Amino acid sequence: MKFYCGIDLGARKTHVCLIDENDHKLLDMKIDNNLGVIEAALRPYRSSLEVVVESIINWEWLVYGLQKYGYEVKLAHTLGLKAITWSKKKTDTWDAFTLAKLLRGRLIPEAYIYPYELRPVRDLVRERIRLVAKRATEYGAINRTLLKYNIQGFDRNAVKHLSEQDMHELYHHPFVRTKATMELQRIELLTEQIRLIEKALFKKARQDSMFSLLQTVPGIGDILALTILYEVGDIDRFEHTRAFCSYCRVVPGIHQSSARAYRSPNSKQGNRYLKWSFSQAAIMAIRFYPQIRRLYERLAAKRKKAARLVARSIIAHKLAQAAFHVMKHQVAYKEELLFRFSKDYAEGKAVTPSE
Repeated sequence: MKFYCGIDLGARKTHVCLIDENDHKLLDMKIDNNLGVIEAALRPYRSSLEVVVESIINWEWLVYGLQKYGYEVKLAHTLGLKAITWSKKKTDTWDAFTLAKLLRGRLIPEAYIYPYELRPVRDLVRERIRLVAKRATEYGAINRTLLKYNIQGFDRNAVKHLSEQDMHELYHHPFVRTKATMELQRIELLTEQIRLIEKALFKKARQDSMFSLLQTVPGIGDILALTILYEVGDIDRFEHTRAFCSYCRVVPGIHQSSARAYRSPNSKQGNRYLKWSFSQAAIMAIRFYPQIRRLYERLAAKRKKAARLVARSIIAHKLAQAAFHVMKHQVAYKEELLFRFSKDYAEGKAVTPSE
């Protein structure tokens, strides 16, 4: 007999509900967040047990821990759990029971469990992006202070070369000097931390041949290749380019009923880091690659409303398709395939990159 376990994970305590194939509860209890205690409760059923955990902020220790013990664990995506989030009755006991029943009925909306050994690398890539954004905020604060006191002659690049001595010369009030100096010190600290992160990440990424292959795609340099490589994870989890591009948020969602079709309001579902990566790649490709620039201009000329934004989005979509096939087939980018056969590729027929 098969057994199904739903785990409603909390910050300090976890509710575990284990049922059989007839929805009879064999285990229904609240347990402290202790991996050893939870595993001991599940151990008598381990040989024929499936487990599901809802994807919340602290799921990693439990899911990875149970996987190390040999359990078959699924991660439930919160956006697909309307049976829980929209339920009139919502308690830890009921939520765990609902998860177990959904698991038994094969109705769990599964979220991807990123490989355990690479997750710290991906988290460090995201930390770098966060630190770069914080540094940009500090540069913006310095620029606004210059404007506030009508100090001219500093564009956004010149601001990056200001020193503490410059702050003492530019500002007369000691409190303004203190504020500006502290902003510079934070920028120096953030820059050093970003440099250390990049050094560690590039050392790791250069051991993977996919890192250099991704850089053959127009607009994708070191940083974007790094982000794409570790955000995608296992490329084989995507059967075709449509699924990959949807995950990258480079195509809009759709709501269709009868003969009417509308743009989905849920187009932001997916990976925002990959959306950013391919959007940035599109900007760089348009700037430095003549053929892509010409395509961009043709696309923009066909439209009146938001022409440039739509054209950039289409370029980002094409670059995502190219990156998918580079990773899927482990070959360098081929320009003729992107522009000539992209439709056939998207449908999974006609040519392959090796041809």
